[in-house]
Amino acid sequence: MIQMVQRQINKALGQIRQSFQGIVARGGSKVLQLTGLPDETLQEIELFQQVGFSSYIPEGSRVVVLPLQGKTSRSIVIATTGGTVVINVSEGETCIYDQFGHSIWLKKDGIKMKGNVDVDGYIKATENISDKTGSMQEMREVYNDHKHGNSPLPTEPME
Repeated sequence: MIQMVQRQINKALGQIRQSFQGIVARGGSKVLQLTGLPDETLQEIELFQQVGFSSYIPEGSRVVVLPLQGKTSRSIVIATTGGTVVINVSEGETCIYDQFGHSIWLKKDGIKMKGNVDVDGYIKATENISDKTGSMQEMREVYNDHKHGNSPLPTEPME
């Protein structure tokens, strides 16, 4: 009797799909097309991402697929990895990056950014700001001390 019940339980469990890995066949930021088992294509699988983060998942990426209520037709993607660009971080570091090589890397000694930065708003710094030719403080010092011939120094120095 117990063996018969165990067979029924095993049969029922065999009809419930467990989480699995898939490969992205068509990328996206909301829904993906995936390949699961050989010759298995999953269409319009919803991608769950953390609030505040949105990524376009490229083709060829590996994903973790969770079939809700054990049904393949109700699957969602809960994690991704393996894009063409991968940045390896050290202990305690975090890096936000895209597949074009841009990154914001939170490192132990500060933040490192790669790529152009467009800001829509004010930039305020409590320390010095520099570019490849000098600092803003050096520009102030040159401006405050500059004269043209016999003209006086600027009446309002830069601070």
